[in-house]
Amino acid sequence: MVQPSPFDRLIQDATQLANRDPVAAFARLDELYGKSLTESDVLALGAFAVHLGTAALGRFAETAAFQKRLLTHPTVTEGSATARSLWRGLAVVQRCAGDQAGADEAVAKGVSNDSERCRLAIMGAQTLSARAKHGEAIKELQRATELVARLPPNDEIVGQTAAIATNLARLAESQLRASRDLLVAAAEAGVAAWSRAPDWRGRHKALYHQGNAYLMAADPTRALNVVQAMMELEDAHDAGPAERFHTAALACRCQVVRGQVKIAAGALEACRDFAKRVVGEGAKPVQASLEGLERFVEQGRRAAKG
Repeated sequence: MVQPSPFDRLIQDATQLANRDPVAAFARLDELYGKSLTESDVLALGAFAVHLGTAALGRFAETAAFQKRLLTHPTVTEGSATARSLWRGLAVVQRCAGDQAGADEAVAKGVSNDSERCRLAIMGAQTLSARAKHGEAIKELQRATELVARLPPNDEIVGQTAAIATNLARLAESQLRASRDLLVAAAEAGVAAWSRAPDWRGRHKALYHQGNAYLMAADPTRALNVVQAMMELEDAHDAGPAERFHTAALACRCQVVRGQVKIAAGALEACRDFAKRVVGEGAKPVQASLEGLERFVEQGRRAAKG
């Protein structure tokens, strides 16, 4: 039975500590460096430092400095696979820090083929997502999607890309459910509050947000119930074309989501009619909403045709 080396034992302890106290674990990097004797030790330490210092703590400058220190480790040869891995890790740190020039330099030294480009993209997506830089993470995922399609099935990064992408999807799903529930709860609280106020337009707007929340939560039937309440409120207060436009627009989107394209087309015509009658400073935002609604209906029509 192979006994773990002092480095192996230390990094296992540091990994467990990172789950409880990431700051304390980060403070042990120097100790880990002193125990690293092989290239595999350096690779493991570099990956640990980047994940801990960048994704968990956001200590970009210190993590970048440590990664550069690893590049001078006695076991690391310039241009080797280990060196390129360390440079890729540094590129991820620099991107998260917003240092594009530093990231570009690291990429030039750490990437030599599509496999390594894919590895950088998927690792970047994982770290950027952990830092809540979702827009940048999406770009890296799209880059990984293009690259992995060109790689042979037995390339190691193919399986790693699949695993990381699946984990990110699961995380996004849980966040989406939580955000959806928060959205619905907030919209319902808004309606409850506005129902106590004399301003019917405030209540109308709150109802619109509630209906939109239900629609975004994939519950168009409840959203249509809100549409009915909005229409009743409009009738009771002789509402103008702007209020009626937003109600019809919500109904239109609901019918598109339900797959009722013909009914949605009728609601769209009503929206166009209401939009023509909106004047003054409200006309421009209504027109912009109408254009977006027209695109939404057209997308629904295409989807219905298959």
